[in-house]
Amino acid sequence: MKSKYLWLFLFATALLFNSCRKTDYATINSPAYLRVFNCLEYNATLDNKDVPVPFLAFLVDPVMDDAGVPVSAAITGDFLDVRSEWAMPYPDAASNVIWQKEFPGTKRVLAGPILNGYDLSSWAQVPSGKHHIVFRTRPLNNTPYFNLDKLERGVTLIDTTIDLTAGEVYTMHALIAEYASQQPFMYLRQETFTKQPFADSMVYVNFYNLSSKNWYQLAPDEITNQYLVSTKLQDTMQVYYSLNKRNGAVLTPLPGYKGVPMGQIIHSLEPRVAPYYSFPLFADTSGNKIFTGNMSQQFGFFGTGFSPENLGYPDFLPVGAYAGLILGDYGDAGKTSYLPFKIRTDLRTGLIVSIHSGTANPRSFATVNTIEYINRKFYVTTIQRKFAPPVY
Repeated sequence: MKSKYLWLFLFATALLFNSCRKTDYATINSPAYLRVFNCLEYNATLDNKDVPVPFLAFLVDPVMDDAGVPVSAAITGDFLDVRSEWAMPYPDAASNVIWQKEFPGTKRVLAGPILNGYDLSSWAQVPSGKHHIVFRTRPLNNTPYFNLDKLERGVTLIDTTIDLTAGEVYTMHALIAEYASQQPFMYLRQETFTKQPFADSMVYVNFYNLSSKNWYQLAPDEITNQYLVSTKLQDTMQVYYSLNKRNGAVLTPLPGYKGVPMGQIIHSLEPRVAPYYSFPLFADTSGNKIFTGNMSQQFGFFGTGFSPENLGYPDFLPVGAYAGLILGDYGDAGKTSYLPFKIRTDLRTGLIVSIHSGTANPRSFATVNTIEYINRKFYVTTIQRKFAPPVY
C-alpha cells in the first residue's frame, strides 16, 4: 500500500516539475540584422512571355542535390512577392498571410531588437559571417517551397555570397542590373542610421535611384492624356520639399516650408549609404507639440536648369525635367497630373508616425526614412523610434 502512495507521489511530482519547466527559445549568438525586398517588377509582354515570373524563394546556405535543385536551407524566405510601395516601421504581428512583401515580413522569426533607440522588429536576426545566398523562382501557389516537387522548384535568378558583420543592420534587394539584359543581381546595403546622432525633433530621409543601368536611356517614355508625364528621373536630380497641412480637401504649405532645397538623388547601384536630410517634426508652430495634425510631405525632383521657381506648367516639360512625390494625407492634390507619384504611408501624417503613446492619443514621433526610385516607381521604408506604450 505504501508503495502505491509513493508511486502516486512521484508521478504527481513529475507532472508538477514538467508543467513548470522553463521553455528554451532559440537564440542566435552575435547576430546581424537583415531585411530583404524583391524589386523585380514583372509586366507581361510578347517580348518576355517566357521569362519566369519573379515570385521568389530567398534561401540562405541552401543544400543542393546533384542536379543543382535546393533540398533544404538554413533560412528560407518563401513566397517572396514584389515589395509594397511602403515598407511599414513594424511587422503586422496579427497577419497570417502566406505571400510576403518582404523578408521576414509576417514570418515568425527571431526579430531584431530595439537598437540605439530604433525599432528593428522588421529585420530578422541571422547568423553573422559568410553565407551563400540564392534567389529562386517558384510557382504562384501556397505550397511551401521544400514541399514542392523538385521539378517545380524553379530556376536560380541570383546566386552569390555575402559576409555579414555581427551587430550590423543590412537591407538587401533583388534588382535588375542592366535594362537591356534584364539580368537580376543582389544589392546589399549596410545601414548606418543606428549609429548617427539624429535628433528626436527632426524627421530624416535619404534618397536612392536604384534603376537599372541604361534604364533612363532605353525605357519607353510614358504618355498620359496626350501629354508627357514626368515619371523618369535623370541620373542626378535636385530634391526640394514642401510640408503641407490639410484644410478641408485643400493642402496648404506651412509658412517657410514650400519648395525648400533638400539635396540630391543620384543614380547608383553601389551599396553606399546616401546622405540623410531632415525637416522639423513640429514644423507647424500653431500645434501643441504633441500631434502634428493632418500632414503630408511633398518632394520635387528637378533636372538641371529647373527649380520650383521656373518650373512652369509641368505637363509640357521635357522628359526627366521634373517628377513629384507626395506622402501622407494628400487630399485633392492626389488628382493633379504634376504629382504622378503618391504613396499613403501614415494616413494622417506621412513620414511621421502618429500613435497612442502615454496618455496622448495620438502622439507624433520623428522617423528615419529611405526613399528609393526603381525603374519608374518609388518605394518608401520608414523606421520608427522607441516610444512609451499607451496609458488607458
